[in-house]
This record gives sequence, C-alpha cells and structure tokens, in this order.
Amino acid sequence: MIIARTKAELNETLKILSNKPGKLALIPTMGNLHDGHLSLIKLAKLKSSKTITTIFINPLQFGNNEDFDKYPKTHELDIEKLEKEQCDVLFMPVNKDEVFPPPGEIKNIDSGMLGKDLCGKIRPGHFDGVLTVVNRIFELINPDIAVFGAKDYQQQILIKKMTKSFYPNLELITAPIIRSQSGLALSSRNNYLSEQELKLASNLYKSLQQSVISYNNKISIDKIINDAQNFLKSQKLFPDYFELRDTQLKKVKDNNFIGKKVLLASVTINKTRLIDNIEF
Repeated sequence: MIIARTKAELNETLKILSNKPGKLALIPTMGNLHDGHLSLIKLAKLKSSKTITTIFINPLQFGNNEDFDKYPKTHELDIEKLEKEQCDVLFMPVNKDEVFPPPGEIKNIDSGMLGKDLCGKIRPGHFDGVLTVVNRIFELINPDIAVFGAKDYQQQILIKKMTKSFYPNLELITAPIIRSQSGLALSSRNNYLSEQELKLASNLYKSLQQSVISYNNKISIDKIINDAQNFLKSQKLFPDYFELRDTQLKKVKDNNFIGKKVLLASVTINKTRLIDNIEF
C-alpha cells in the first residue's frame, strides 16, 4: 500500500494509478477504523480495480464544544487494517493545508435546508463542513466511485445531492450498516462508552425495530414516536430526535405512505451522541 502524506505525493500516486486499467474507488474516513469502515473497502474492491482510502479528521464539521481534539487517532492500527484489506493507497495528509487551499480560496458548500434539519439542528454548520471537505477530496482525487456508509443516512443523502450537481459521472455507493452482536451500529464514538453504556446503547436499534413492527400494525406515527422516546429515556438514552421520513428525508405523516421509508434517531448517552436508522 502506498501512503501519501502531501498533495504532491498524492498527485504522483494518482499518476501511477492512472496507468492501471479499471475504475478508482474512494473511501473517505476520519480514521479509527472499525469493521464498518472495512466493509466499505471490501465493497469498493468488488466494484473497482483500484482503491484509495483517506484518513482526515475534518475540522470544518466540528462545532464548538464538540470532540475534534479528542477524536480517536489510531493511525498505526488503521494502516495495518488497510494493508490487510489490500487497499492500494492511503491519503493521510500531515495537516489541513494539504487538503484545503488558502482560506479565501476554499469552495464552501451550503447544505441547504436539509442540512439544517435532524442532525443539522443539533450541529449547526456540520453538514456544510462535511460537504465542503467531501467536495475538496473529490477535487483532489477525481474518483470513478465513492463509497459511504448508510449509518450516516442524512449525510449520504446530502452528498448524493451535491454529487449530482457537481460530479454527474461519479458513482456513489451506499454500504449497509455493520452492527455488533447486540445490534449497536459500529461507530468510532462507541469508544467513549463504558461496557454498561454499550449495553444500554444497543436499545437504540431495538427501539427502531419495534417501531417498524408498530408501523406495520397500523399504530399511529405519533404513538410510535412517543413510545420509542419513552422507552429510550427509560434506558438512559436521551433522544435528540426520533422521526419517520421517506428516502429523500421528507416527513411521513401517516401509515398510508407507499414506498420505502426510514426511521432515524439520535440519542445522547453520557455526553456521547449516537445515531442510527432503519430503512423499510
């Protein structure tokens, strides 16, 4: 695996890759890789002949009092895992200047009204920061394919919208959520939780599963959401939101909706915020 730490090294590496036939797949990450990330690489390798993973903790997507400074950094372990998965290239910039141009030249992407909803209400400006860095990584690497996980449902919908506007030839692939045996969606932020808190956190997925059953039993959406929130609170999981939307994240108001839907939830446990969703 080639490791590039600067834009110059990245450009040299991309020149080498361009001589190999086939498509180039990108897997953007912030590191602290777990089986969820590795599943993205496995999927990318099925869809392409060349893979490049990025590890960059993007300062633009962290707000005040968020965990930018303490975000887990496990670079040596990450490299071992990527080599085991036979990833071709890792772009792990030494600093933000290797990703972003000077401040006045940064192309800031506005996530619009959707970016201010759901997680965007809790984290103002978060999705603007996500889209700005993803756009920049797309500019630097120019991949044929990019792979994102379904756990960050709102994020991947916003990235799809941006990609359709700016990169119509780029194929986006959404990989399914990878869960622990308890059902908890894998996340780097799970590292912040104690064993007892991890057990409690598994109730988030259980609440989503039960809510799907309730919906199919024609229970009103208001009751479904109220019951789910009360259950979560009883498990020391404090809901930021629990909502039913369509796959473009428009609100579903009754049980007569035809087509795919998604239940999305965000909870806080001991200052750690977890998100999850279930599509049905």
